Amino acid sequence: MIKKEQSLVGKIVPHIIAIIAFLAITMIYFSPLMEGKILSQNDVMHYTGGSQELREYYNNEGESSAWTGAMFSGMPAYQIGIWGGSPNFLDYIEYPLKALGGSSAGPVFAGMLMAYILFCLMGFKPGFSILGAIAYSLSSYNIVILEAGHVTKAWALAYMPLIVAGIMVLFRKKILLGGLLVALGLALQIKSNHLQITYYTGILCAILFIAFAVQMLSEKDIKSLLKASGAMAVALVLAALCNMGSIYANMEMARESTRGKSELTAAAASAGEKQSTGLDKDYVFAWSYGKAETFTLMIPNIHGGVSGGTLDQSSNLYKEMVKQGAQVDPKGVQAYTYWGAQPFTQGSVYFGAIICFLFVLGMIVIRSKVKWGLLIATVFFIFLAWGKNMEWFNDLFFYHFPLYSKFRAVSTALVIPALTMVIIAVWGLKGFFTADIDKEKLKKALYISLGIIGGLCLFFWIAPGFFFNFMAESDAAWRTQVPDWYYNALLADRKDLLSSDALRSLIFVLLAGAVLFFSLRTKMEKQKLALYGSIAIILLVLVDLWGVDKRYLNDSKFVNKNTYETQSFPQSTVDKIILQDKYPSYRVLNLANTFEDANTSYYHKSIGGYHAAKLKRYQELIDHRLFNEVGFIRQKANALLQQEVAKLQQGQGSPETINQAMQDSISPMFGATTALNMLNAKYVIYHPELAPIVNPYALGEAWFVPAYKFVNNADEEITAVNTLNPLEMAVIDKRFEQELSGLNIVTDSTATITMTEYKPNILKYKSKAATEQLAVLSEVYFSDGWQAYIDGKEAPHFRADWTLRAMRVPAGEHEIVFKFEPKDYYLSRTVATASSAALILLLIGMVVMPFVRKKQEE
Repeated sequence: MIKKEQSLVGKIVPHIIAIIAFLAITMIYFSPLMEGKILSQNDVMHYTGGSQELREYYNNEGESSAWTGAMFSGMPAYQIGIWGGSPNFLDYIEYPLKALGGSSAGPVFAGMLMAYILFCLMGFKPGFSILGAIAYSLSSYNIVILEAGHVTKAWALAYMPLIVAGIMVLFRKKILLGGLLVALGLALQIKSNHLQITYYTGILCAILFIAFAVQMLSEKDIKSLLKASGAMAVALVLAALCNMGSIYANMEMARESTRGKSELTAAAASAGEKQSTGLDKDYVFAWSYGKAETFTLMIPNIHGGVSGGTLDQSSNLYKEMVKQGAQVDPKGVQAYTYWGAQPFTQGSVYFGAIICFLFVLGMIVIRSKVKWGLLIATVFFIFLAWGKNMEWFNDLFFYHFPLYSKFRAVSTALVIPALTMVIIAVWGLKGFFTADIDKEKLKKALYISLGIIGGLCLFFWIAPGFFFNFMAESDAAWRTQVPDWYYNALLADRKDLLSSDALRSLIFVLLAGAVLFFSLRTKMEKQKLALYGSIAIILLVLVDLWGVDKRYLNDSKFVNKNTYETQSFPQSTVDKIILQDKYPSYRVLNLANTFEDANTSYYHKSIGGYHAAKLKRYQELIDHRLFNEVGFIRQKANALLQQEVAKLQQGQGSPETINQAMQDSISPMFGATTALNMLNAKYVIYHPELAPIVNPYALGEAWFVPAYKFVNNADEEITAVNTLNPLEMAVIDKRFEQELSGLNIVTDSTATITMTEYKPNILKYKSKAATEQLAVLSEVYFSDGWQAYIDGKEAPHFRADWTLRAMRVPAGEHEIVFKFEPKDYYLSRTVATASSAALILLLIGMVVMPFVRKKQEE
């Protein structure tokens, strides 16, 4: 009995040590968290601003809303954040993982833990499993996206190894364990709500499934293949059921958002382009990884690293600027160091020079045919990441592969090689140390691997100019604005960045190669050799990746937790003035970066916002009307403001005279801004410390129109809006013709309709009219969820003026209430609650049952 307990302890201790190591690495890397700081992340700031209304509504009134009026004049909150509602029991699994920091350290620790589980279940000893965990989770892309605030992506990547672990176990004929791991991993990944990563993971799993299926068919093991396939299918269904709420919401948004197919045909036809069922092709392929840029996987600065990088005092540019008499910061100068194929980047995708070296070694050493499936997946996803740089290949997927056109930034596809290459690398190292392979063959494999990866690093170090000219296409945008000496010095620095990192990578490859070469010469027993060898490689990989990661996410990126929100969203003078207006319906137009800014939404109902999946029709209104209208106002306002500020600096005028001048000059211009007026853009922010411009042409929350006309399609409708007077006429798609059957509008000059109460998901109005009227409301139309009631009875409403709501209002005095009640969504969340509870019970049962059986046997 004692021996059994000692044996059990002996098995558990290495795993405990591994977890402690992961915690230590994570806590040291993110040490500012322990000092009461948090990571400052741009996308998290956008999220905080865009979700503030929903969070405040839940905290103050205890109610949940699936709609927000704070961004883009109103949109579903499915992909913003919904507080309250039916619980998901997967939260209880995530709580401990997120304890270190849900938007910073948490995904890194979780990624290590999940990758460790993967390698352990592949039969690797703890040393090799720790190596794989560190190599995967500290791959630079996982760190770069955290710095940018792409938190949902980081969590989705953290759970990916668990799904792959389930696949591996399934095809090792452990059906229950494999099925539950796939279900759990996929359920957690879907819950993280980054469908692009789940989409890529699905393709990876399909490739692995085919690889294993081919292997089983060759062995004529049809029974095991059918069992594994069945378990996998059940796991997929269970994972989906655990996330029915988010799946429903994403399906809805895939149809209605910018990721859905446009009803407009004229623009595409005139351009002679194929129409996709999702995003615009140029938008999808904008962030395409360059073919030569792919060498960043082993040499991080081969294309300059981060856009706007800092060059220190030893750089050519710094020295030249000092020589030319320019004032420079002692800490360094910022410059366009990046010269790759993407518009800009926040950091290189670096897997590690050692991992690339071991990957080549693994392809030689590994005997299993599964390596070919992993290689195919690696090459396939690199091709996808190249996007427009391999157009013939990626056009095929963009136009014909289901859902592919729904996702942007195709360079993201490199997340799959980040896992597959680590699997092959660690597997190859394990084989090198433990497999029964002739030493001469191992020596040959070592020399080939060193020759390929080390040789490339050597060539890039000694002759970088032989391969590249260090000029980027994007340089043309600013090249003429700087003198020749500046540009030439920058090109020299780009060359030096490549050369120095090539040398750095070469050193790490040679050190790792030395460890392997020494292992061939020693007579140490294989078990000890594997342990000490894996420890040495772990330390080298950790130092390698840590050094590169700290270039992108270091202690300077953290800010004080207690003051973060107040400093990120300070209530400015203009905010305070606008918030004095207690009327519930107005909207605010911020002229500063209108459609890429969610800060305004923190305090106000904004015309603009920031979201990757805004409603398609609203985006098309931006494209056809709002962009020009906002630009028209912005250009005049900025020019006038500069003039008035110049006067103030000369001792003429005051902030009050500036406000008056802006109001007098700018407000008449709103007579030409049809779309802004019908969206009720009452206040215009042009400077945070000056009073807003008040738009006298804003149409208010609702109005009655004396006439309407039908249009045949979306092209006619958007064209009609360009010349529309929304107070005199409503433009309505003919599909709503039945809703207006028999309506004969008799103009009533005394008729009124006003908003009496605003909540994100409940709008109340009072109407009074002598005859039946047609009302248009300055609220965004969304077909699935909004229900209208007149005096408590459900009433139909429909779309007008491209993106607004309209309805028939009977004669007399009435209360009109709009409620956002997406019944299918709430039902799907209930299904998710029950399914997640079932999954948790199954997991508990799997853990508990062996102990119950053992007790019964005793």
